[in-house]
Amino acid sequence: MAQQGSLYAENGGWFVRYWEIVRQPDGSLKRKHPAHRLASVRDYPRKSEVIPLKNGFMEKLRKIGFTPEAGVSIVDFVENTFFPACERRLSGGGTKCYRDSWKCHIQQHVIGVRLRDFRPVDVQNLLNKEEKTHDKKLSHGSYKLMKITLSAIFTEARNLGLYEGVNPTTGGRIPKGKKHGRKRLAYSLEEILKHLQLFNSDPIVINNEDGPYTPEIGACIVRAVIGVTAFAGLRRGEVRGLWWDDDGGDLLSICRSMWRSTLKNTKTEEDVDEPGLVPIIKPLRLLFDAIKPVHASGFIFPNTIGGALDLDNLADRVIRPTLKAHNLMWKGWQAYRRGLATNLKELGVPDTSIQCILRHENVNTTQRFYIKTASAVAVDAMKKLEEKISGTAVVQ
Repeated sequence: MAQQGSLYAENGGWFVRYWEIVRQPDGSLKRKHPAHRLASVRDYPRKSEVIPLKNGFMEKLRKIGFTPEAGVSIVDFVENTFFPACERRLSGGGTKCYRDSWKCHIQQHVIGVRLRDFRPVDVQNLLNKEEKTHDKKLSHGSYKLMKITLSAIFTEARNLGLYEGVNPTTGGRIPKGKKHGRKRLAYSLEEILKHLQLFNSDPIVINNEDGPYTPEIGACIVRAVIGVTAFAGLRRGEVRGLWWDDDGGDLLSICRSMWRSTLKNTKTEEDVDEPGLVPIIKPLRLLFDAIKPVHASGFIFPNTIGGALDLDNLADRVIRPTLKAHNLMWKGWQAYRRGLATNLKELGVPDTSIQCILRHENVNTTQRFYIKTASAVAVDAMKKLEEKISGTAVVQ
C-alpha cells in the first residue's frame, strides 16, 4: 500500500510525518522519519481542512519516490549531478558562467534545502535578497543569469525525475540592476592601425616598475593576433584554436575553439551550408605570411610548449603595458571584433553582411551588441539631413 503520511498538530502548526531512505555521508543507507509543516492551526483550525494539503504533499512525494535520490539537497544535486552533466554537454565557458553564479549568489541561500521542497516563492525570495544586498552594484544581466542557472538546475532535476511540477523559476521577477554591467567598447580603424604600428619591429621592450624587460614573443606574432581579431572578427577562443590547416589562402576556416586547455569544435562546423569561412583580406594575408613556417602545422599561435597561446597573458604582459606607455586604452580582445562590425558599418556594409562575417545566428545580436556607430558618423549623417532640408519652405 502506498505511504499515506501521518497528520498531527504541534506548536501551532499542522505537520505530516513520513519515512524515507537517506544516504549517509559514509555511503550507507538509513531509514528516517522526517516531518513537513503544511500550515498553521490558526489558518486551518479543523483537521479535515488540512487533509487535502497533506494528500497533495504526499502525492508529490509518491511521484518522485522515497529513494535516497528523492530527498537530495539542492547543494548535493548541483555539485554531484548538475555540474558534471554541464561539463559533458556545454563548453567550458558556459559551465563557468553557471559555476560563478552558483558560488557567488545562489549557494548561500539554499544550504540545507531539499530539491523537491523548493518552490517559486523561494526563487523570488532568493532574487529579492540578492537585490537587497547588491541592488545597482550588479547588472541586470547578473540577476538574469541567477534565474537562468536556477532554471537549468531544475530542468535537469525534472528530467531525472527528482522534481515534480513546473520549473519553479517560471514567472519569477528579475531585479532591474544596472542597465549594463560593463561597457561594450569597440576600436576604430585608426586605433587598430596604431596598435599594429606599435609592434612594428623586434625586440619588444616593456617598461615596468622593476625595469625594462623583453618578452619571448615576437612582434610579428602580436601583430598577427591583433590582425586576425580586427580584420577577421574571430573570438578569443577561435583565435587560440586556429591551425595552419585552417588557412586556405583566401579563406580562413573556423573549425574549433580553445577554452583554457579544452579544445572543442565550433558550432559553425556542424552547419554544412555555413562551415565557418571568413575571407582573408590582403593586410591579414601579409600578417599571416610573416609568421608562417616553411612546413606549417599545428597551432597558428602556439605557446612555448606547443599548446595554444594564452591571449589573456599576452594582453596583460605585452599589449596593455605597451598601449599604456603611449597613452592608449586597452579595451579588451572583444573590442577588435566589435570594431570590425563598426568599421564595416561605417563603410556602408549591410547589417546582414556583417552578421555573416561575424557568424551570428541572429542579425539582432550584431546590431545590438557589436555595431557601435561612432559619434562622428552620426554628426556627418545629421549634416547631410541638414543640407537636404535647410532650403525648404517649411524650415524657412
